[in-house]
Amino acid sequence: MQIKARHVVLVLLILIPSFVNLGVPIYNRDVPELVGIPFFYWFQTLWLFATAGFYLVFAHLKGKQT
Repeated sequence: MQIKARHVVLVLLILIPSFVNLGVPIYNRDVPELVGIPFFYWFQTLWLFATAGFYLVFAHLKGKQT
């Protein structure tokens, strides 16, 4: 059974943000601060936008697949 490269990319686009968000010990700290905001908060906010980007790419590739 051959797995298409597109399916691998689609799976990675969904799994990468999930694993980063579940890895709380990785970003559960105060430093470095960005404009006085602790790392924990600005890292989550950054990943909020990154995850939206991942999903947009996922939706675009998924739409081309059908």
